Amino acid sequence: MIRPLRLAAALLAAGLALAPVAAEAAPTARASATLNVRAGPGNGYPVVGQVPKNARVGLVYCTRSGRWCQIEGGGWVVASYLVGIGAITSVTPFRFLSDPFLRDRRDRD
Repeated sequence: MIRPLRLAAALLAAGLALAPVAAEAAPTARASATLNVRAGPGNGYPVVGQVPKNARVGLVYCTRSGRWCQIEGGGWVVASYLVGIGAITSVTPFRFLSDPFLRDRRDRD
């Protein structure tokens, strides 16, 4: 009885180890209005497409200022028209409120 249980446990462990790992999905947000998709993060870049109102978009990166977000498939949209602050926050680089090296500089003076 013990031997078949060990065999079953070993087969189960092997199956789990070989199971494909799901790719991590990009954070998504919803467009609260029809959005122009631009070639770069700014109004000076040409419009290359549109995202319809209520469409869900995958987010790749948002600028540190939080004004523009790059979406999957290429292009940039204005972040203030995206609903999903958790998704936006997860792809926005951290911004220090003060210089973390300031203390080190003062200590040297």
